[in-house]
Amino acid sequence: MTPRRLRLPRPLTIAQILSSAAGAVPMLIAAVRMDPPAFTSFSILTLASVLAVGGSRAALFQPALIFQRTDAGSLVPARYMLVVSSLSALAVAAIAVVSTGAPPAEAGLIGVAGAVPVFYDWVRYRAIGSGRRWAVAAGDGVRLTFVSATALPLLAATPLSFMLAIGVSCAIAAAVLLPQVPVRVGTYPYRRYRSSAAWQTLDFAVGQAIVSLPLFLLAGSGANDLIGGVRLAQTLLGPLNLAFAATTTNIIADGATHVDYRQASAVIARGWRASIRLGLLATAVVTILTGVIWSTGWAPAGVERADLLLGMVLVGASTILTGWSGIHGIVLRVLDHQSAVTLVRIGIASATTAGFLIGYAAGGDEWSLILGFGANAISAPLLFIPVALFHYRRDTRETP
Repeated sequence: MTPRRLRLPRPLTIAQILSSAAGAVPMLIAAVRMDPPAFTSFSILTLASVLAVGGSRAALFQPALIFQRTDAGSLVPARYMLVVSSLSALAVAAIAVVSTGAPPAEAGLIGVAGAVPVFYDWVRYRAIGSGRRWAVAAGDGVRLTFVSATALPLLAATPLSFMLAIGVSCAIAAAVLLPQVPVRVGTYPYRRYRSSAAWQTLDFAVGQAIVSLPLFLLAGSGANDLIGGVRLAQTLLGPLNLAFAATTTNIIADGATHVDYRQASAVIARGWRASIRLGLLATAVVTILTGVIWSTGWAPAGVERADLLLGMVLVGASTILTGWSGIHGIVLRVLDHQSAVTLVRIGIASATTAGFLIGYAAGGDEWSLILGFGANAISAPLLFIPVALFHYRRDTRETP
């Protein structure tokens, strides 16, 4: 089999598409049905829930799955899932109080609803680790069907009702998957790969702190309409993230399993081709979507047109440049330059944070977003490309 014929496993590819759609549909429906303050509150709450899932995945679920290559018993036990789910519920509830002003009882419901996706992600990874890939796709399909059927015509257009719909959809999808996952768990040698989990958690934390933390802080300062525009732009450009995820997963899988990619030069060449294709794709998608919004004057009820256009420009530019250069971070990880990638990520986070702070001091909320996203877009290629070139030259010289 040649490298060109290699593809991601079909069930998991379908599952990723369905899962991404299940996350995007409530945002799009909310943008149409909610007024700007309600949509911004819902955007912040969904962002908090997504971060809870991502943090749990980086710290537990994904490292355990990777370690199954050497220990089939490294499935995350239920008690660990209960701990991270409880912490996620508390965090989402706290954000609901601080950022959206929700009363305590409502914040508690939101916290529970925001933590259910963590439980579902645990079930998904247990199913993936057990080889039940089509069951994962079925669960994600059930989740997408439920949010599409309930969030659009049946529920009141409030952040609480939409968050509850998301939580219930994940609970039903988990019920579909649970009969397919093993009950017994072997040894759980977390100490044997906690270093890898720590690096992944640090990388996730730094990467999310680049953009997500400033959005929470700006929400607390009252920059509601601007944040709504940014979050809707992130949703509209979501298919690009799916393309990036599929490409990076292919590079990692090919570099680890296919003999033709044992040579560093082959992996490097693959990375350059992927970065060019993704850069051109992102540029085309961002340009077309921004042009359509500009020329048609389209804007949903939850976002002002000017804020949506600003969000498209800022998020679009950041997506183009970070996606084009970020592929080289994946190549460097395949070539085992882990610390170099993390240090570059910290540098990007520092530059982006400085942009947000300087912009806020100079011109308030709008300039904070402009300089923050601008610094993120510019610093990614300025830092990633030179570091990648340095290691590429050294690796190709050392290749026998």
